[in-house]
Amino acid sequence: MKKFSGLIPPMVTPLDANRRLDKKGVKNMVDHLLSGGVDGIFLLGTTGEGPHLSYAVREALVRETCRLVKGRVPVLVGITETDIEDALAFAAICGKLGAAAVVAAPPYYFKLTQAECVEWFSELADRSPLPVVVYDMPAHTDTVIEPATIVKLAAHPNVVAMKDSSSVIALFNKFRLALEPFADKFSLFMGPDEAMGEAVLLGADGGVCTGANLWPAAFKAMHLAAKAGDAGKVARIQRFTTMSSYLLYGLGAGQIGFLKGVKAALAEMGLVQNVLAAPFAPFAGKELAAVKKALKTLRAEYARLGI
Repeated sequence: MKKFSGLIPPMVTPLDANRRLDKKGVKNMVDHLLSGGVDGIFLLGTTGEGPHLSYAVREALVRETCRLVKGRVPVLVGITETDIEDALAFAAICGKLGAAAVVAAPPYYFKLTQAECVEWFSELADRSPLPVVVYDMPAHTDTVIEPATIVKLAAHPNVVAMKDSSSVIALFNKFRLALEPFADKFSLFMGPDEAMGEAVLLGADGGVCTGANLWPAAFKAMHLAAKAGDAGKVARIQRFTTMSSYLLYGLGAGQIGFLKGVKAALAEMGLVQNVLAAPFAPFAGKELAAVKKALKTLRAEYARLGI
């Protein structure tokens, strides 16, 4: 199997006013991302609100996205669960619908030891019909995957990549060094928008960044510049992507405030409806006004990039 690499945005899940799947929004997002040159699409991650969606919505999203993508880029699907049988059952559905791989964070609620992480992901990989991507997301799982743990998992033939969303660049560099013996078959991706360019310059295979929902062409250009070793261009584009996250992600309270900003901005761009999964309310009033103001600033900055 060819290694996953490049820009693989964690796509938002478009919902309608009744919190059902918005198929028009899915088409808009797929077209938007593919026209921006993305190298894959990741569904049902943190940005995709995966754990808060019904299985019916999740399956409908995978089916519709795979139908629209038509194999042009790989579709990766989040299957993070607290029960391994549920995760594997959904992995089987994803395989039948045309997904290329599944992505899983450690099961949440009880914090896992490193030995339990190895056991969980090893069984998942043993039984999954699709390749497995390990998702390090300690902010939501309370489990930090350590370098020695990912080395053990990388040795498994069906564990093919890792997304590091620890937001700790020192830990990322430990992952990078520890995984060097597996570089021919294992991919390392940076999650946070603000570090993708730097990470790829240092050797990451790509990025899985929320802001690429909004600006896929900018993140793609940054990835290409980093692969070419053009640090100056990376710095210019990463300034913009960091500005985008700074202006949009901190407007609301709670962990999902970043996504409220992104969905409100995408709605202003005419791509999706400004609807989130229960129990979360979208931005309105002063927060929505702040999004509109930020988007005006960001569009002007984006134009200056000349992408």
